[in-house]
Amino acid sequence: MSGVAPNIHHVGDVDSTMEVARAMLAAAKGAPFAVLAESQSKGRGTGGRVWTSPKGNLYFTLCIPEASIRAEIVPVLPLVTGLACRAAIMSIVSGANFYVKWPNDIVYNGKKLGGSIVESEGGYLLVGIGMNVEVAPPVTDNGRDSTTVNYAAAAVGQPNITALQLAGAVWKQYFEIISDTTVSRKAVVENFEAAMDKNLILHRRTPTGRDPEPLRAVRLNEWGHLTVLKPDSTEETLMAEYLF
Repeated sequence: MSGVAPNIHHVGDVDSTMEVARAMLAAAKGAPFAVLAESQSKGRGTGGRVWTSPKGNLYFTLCIPEASIRAEIVPVLPLVTGLACRAAIMSIVSGANFYVKWPNDIVYNGKKLGGSIVESEGGYLLVGIGMNVEVAPPVTDNGRDSTTVNYAAAAVGQPNITALQLAGAVWKQYFEIISDTTVSRKAVVENFEAAMDKNLILHRRTPTGRDPEPLRAVRLNEWGHLTVLKPDSTEETLMAEYLF
């Protein structure tokens, strides 16, 4: 599916691009497509968190037929998403250092630019992506401070970009990765680890906010699970935790 022409449906204010995409699955008849919204009133992040969605940012759901994705990389699809989003930004904004944070966030100067969720329905994988392009929403749940792509662009003397530009770049980068038969699960894990900012201080998310225990990323295992270093110098491997 390399070089698949973008098939992006533009909508205005919606509950969420994921729900709009679900309603379009039957009519898509097995073809890839995406939904790009101006804003969302019920945007959703990892673990059901509210994703604040003002106008000016990227609210994007990429719908990929499950049959088009090799089984080998399905377990690390959140990492693929992070790599594709990072590559998309870097293809437009040159000269800035963007990193990934396990398992699915994009960061710049230690601040969050965006994240993603992956769900399955009706023979499709639905990849929901949110990235701050123009607006850095207020931080909730004592989470990581946020920033924007255009702040990073200005810092290196690059012009502002738009959500539409970024959506097209994400589409291109995503299909390049999943269509490349030389990209193995091992390669995805290695590439993600190489793109991680291991200087970040991480915290587990709790029902009431954040756990005060500081953690540092050490390495990923073959399945993309993260090993962290704890304050007592012991290590722990995480599989499904959400980290600020």
